[in-house]
Amino acid sequence: MNKPLTDVRCCDCGRLLFKMEDGALRGALSIKCPRCRAYNSLRPASPVPDRPERAGKDLLCGCSSHPTT
Repeated sequence: MNKPLTDVRCCDCGRLLFKMEDGALRGALSIKCPRCRAYNSLRPASPVPDRPERAGKDLLCGCSSHPTT
């Protein structure tokens, strides 16, 4: 079944720039409107982490510049 598409319009003149599925935008996007030449910047609503949290994030990295306890 097809997902509904969301219209993305220019913030200044309202021209339709493109259509996308929800969650299709993973990074920042900047697009210039061909009608009014305004730059439109888009970011995802909630970023999806690329990798899971590591278990020992409080551990030292192993270099000698950290103080030891």
